Amino acid sequence: MSMTFNLYLVRHGETYLNKYDRMQGWSDAPLTTSGIEDAQAAGERLQGVQFAQAYSSDLSRARDTARAILEQNRASTGLTEPEQLAAFREVFFGGFEALKGPKVAAEVGQQLGLANIKSYGDLTTQLTMNGTMDAFKELDPYHDAEDADEFWTRVQAGFEYIRQHAQDGDNILLVAHGTLIRNLVSQYESDQAAEEKPVNGMISVWQVSDQDLSLKAYNDTTTIW
Repeated sequence: MSMTFNLYLVRHGETYLNKYDRMQGWSDAPLTTSGIEDAQAAGERLQGVQFAQAYSSDLSRARDTARAILEQNRASTGLTEPEQLAAFREVFFGGFEALKGPKVAAEVGQQLGLANIKSYGDLTTQLTMNGTMDAFKELDPYHDAEDADEFWTRVQAGFEYIRQHAQDGDNILLVAHGTLIRNLVSQYESDQAAEEKPVNGMISVWQVSDQDLSLKAYNDTTTIW
């Protein structure tokens, strides 16, 4: 028998590395004051949703955002702490971690012979989301950055874990990261939709089945669920 559940996938609040426009994959900076407000705003809009399970990546910015959301939730009795899953970490940028994002993008673009590259988003527009991960892997001096195969292997394992612990019709909270979310949008919706960068604290809603994900809402900062 097939099963479907609703996944409320939230991007964490703003961190100091976000504020300073630096590459933030597995590097972990704390939430700014604005980032705490992002988390609280998401919590206010989700406080009426009865969650059966709550998950976050194991990076503190996602965990702390999830805690803030659950603290305000009025419908999920006894659910106060997210289960932390490393499978939902941000893309790992290897030797580019914590460097200025526009500078890294321009350098990667130059090495690939691409013109007018000023941001990670410019790279993904020309290379696709998967192609950009592959390029970072190739051009990272240490070759530690994740390529698309490495990224999708761990993320799909994370979804299988959630599926194994979900029941039909559940509402499930997951707090994760911007590029991870854009990769999902590219994979399951379209490359064009993924060009819209998710803002800190945004909510996306997915219907998840045994084999597929279907996007129902994206980059939402206004709806009260």
